[in-house]
Amino acid sequence: MRLGPVRFLDFAFLVFAVVPRLSAAPAITKVVNAASNTDPRMPNGGIAQGAIFVVYGSGLGPANIVVATAAFQSTSLSNTSVTISVGGATVNAPMYYTSASQVAALLPSKTPTGAGTVTVTYNGQTSAAAPVNVVTSNLGILTIDSSGTGQALVTYPDYSLVSPAKAANCGGPNTTCGAANPGDTLTLWGTGLGPVNGDDVSGAGLGVNMPDLPLKVWLGGVQATVTYQGRSGCCAGLDQVAFVVPNSVSTGCAVPLVIQINNQISNSTVIPVANGSRTCASRSMPGVDISQLSTASSVTLGTIELDHFMKTGGGFFDRALGFFAKVGGLPAASGAFLGSELDTPPVGTCTVIGADTPSNVFFNNLINNGYVTLLDGGSSATINGPQGSATMSIGGGKTTLSPSGAFLVPGDYTVTGNGGKDIGPFTARITIPAAPTLTNPAGGSSVAITRANGMTVAWNSNGSAGHVEVVISASVDQNTVAQAWCTAPANAGTLTIPPYVLLALPASNAATFSFQPGDQGPAFLGTLSAPGLNVAIANSFVDGVAFSAALN
Repeated sequence: MRLGPVRFLDFAFLVFAVVPRLSAAPAITKVVNAASNTDPRMPNGGIAQGAIFVVYGSGLGPANIVVATAAFQSTSLSNTSVTISVGGATVNAPMYYTSASQVAALLPSKTPTGAGTVTVTYNGQTSAAAPVNVVTSNLGILTIDSSGTGQALVTYPDYSLVSPAKAANCGGPNTTCGAANPGDTLTLWGTGLGPVNGDDVSGAGLGVNMPDLPLKVWLGGVQATVTYQGRSGCCAGLDQVAFVVPNSVSTGCAVPLVIQINNQISNSTVIPVANGSRTCASRSMPGVDISQLSTASSVTLGTIELDHFMKTGGGFFDRALGFFAKVGGLPAASGAFLGSELDTPPVGTCTVIGADTPSNVFFNNLINNGYVTLLDGGSSATINGPQGSATMSIGGGKTTLSPSGAFLVPGDYTVTGNGGKDIGPFTARITIPAAPTLTNPAGGSSVAITRANGMTVAWNSNGSAGHVEVVISASVDQNTVAQAWCTAPANAGTLTIPPYVLLALPASNAATFSFQPGDQGPAFLGTLSAPGLNVAIANSFVDGVAFSAALN
């Protein structure tokens, strides 16, 4: 019997109603170290033999995450499997968890090194192959918020956590026991030290030191003594490095911590370090009681900022911004580490960051997750300085003070406001520092930088009492930027960027070298007096000179 048009539509509707359509095939966007989350196109973006890795994409697994009852004991989980192919060899990855957007697995130690591919199969459908670079060793350091930036997951011998301040319940796993001190033996946790002899999932290599691994721990630019480097005693793929905090290390709430294995550089992280105390002293929040900040259920903060910035194409412009906000509802773990996440590294250190500083990434995440509420501190404030007075908006975005950069000249400034319903009258005192003059490399032309040799920068201080900042930026595309950021006292006249800092940047013929009083971090930290604030920040950011660079 032939079906007429109406009957055919009825039949088609019935078929489509009872037979499910096939879901879209899995699609992979990137493959990264599970601890560092480093972009695979970066120099430290390879996946080490024996490391835990994460595949990001769509349609990779079930809508809701499924975690293996026993990690890495099966190469299939909830109809998801991962295959790696390198040099003609194919291995199946033991699974940790699966979901639609990301899958975690273990790269077997037997996987050959070199350029290869990864595929994910879910419900019988296999993704297109995605590139992966398998290397012998490339450690990713675990961080508190699992982002790969900010405070590292570092513990004391009793497995309590290094943190900005010591909690009342300090002692034992998952408690916070304050800032590290010189002489302390600490353990950092991560994945990617390298392969073990034998079957990973059967426990080969657990608790075994890897003394021949050429590993260096850099804390605040000082090399630390390593007492253990190898797999943890409990878990496949989970590595630990025990080290002693050097006596000469810089102190602060965000002291840079990096691991180097040959020319492979880990993600840049930070930890709090103090001397004779378990509470760190913040550089970017002078006078703030970090121990009180760590336990507060909510935090009120305010900032007044004056900026003398370089314009694209040459010249400068001046702007101001200010706001008051309340941060509340944070998970206890996040609040305990707020002091480190909002701080900047001590002067005299180097770190490698992305397009935003770690504190900006952290604060932006707070805003996006609804933890930040703006407070009413009035709609405007008055700036008085060497060039007269100007008005800036409060809480309403950025105010252009001079499109030609003529208002914010070196000198002292006072910002006053009448306040609003939440914040009363306030006063900020800020200095625009004199700019030192760069002498090496010579400005105005491109400079060639050999990353493995490091780089020495020199300048005339011009009497500046502040510090200088060197930023070298390189990118693999418009959205992926890595920056080496180093600071030194202005009166030092010179700083040397270590090779391990530059090796974390990609080779590039279109890099940028910048020398300035302070742009990534503040050029000057002033005082902000306002009633009811837990954190009061007044600062200035000042550009200097920038020119092209070639990194090789």
